[in-house]
Amino acid sequence: MSPGDRMKRGKNLAQRLTLPQEVVSQGPLAELHGNTSVCIENHGGILEYTDTRVCIAVQRGTLTVSGCGLRILRMTQRRVEIGGTIRCVEVS
Repeated sequence: MSPGDRMKRGKNLAQRLTLPQEVVSQGPLAELHGNTSVCIENHGGILEYTDTRVCIAVQRGTLTVSGCGLRILRMTQRRVEIGGTIRCVEVS
């Protein structure tokens, strides 16, 4: 089965189960908790890490968290949680 077929199949499954497509397709999923933390699932690793900016590799680009006092609270192969004062989350 080609990657395109897998994506289409995953999208159809997500729609039938009313799941976010990101859960099935392995695309990035960012969950913001107020302005104090953000959890990113399906990441590809940390590209840049300072106390004001964290850049994370995601499928098809980069997810950047900006703020102050940023720190990595937890990190697994699939999920990273960043704490601090979150000012901006952007995908490019």
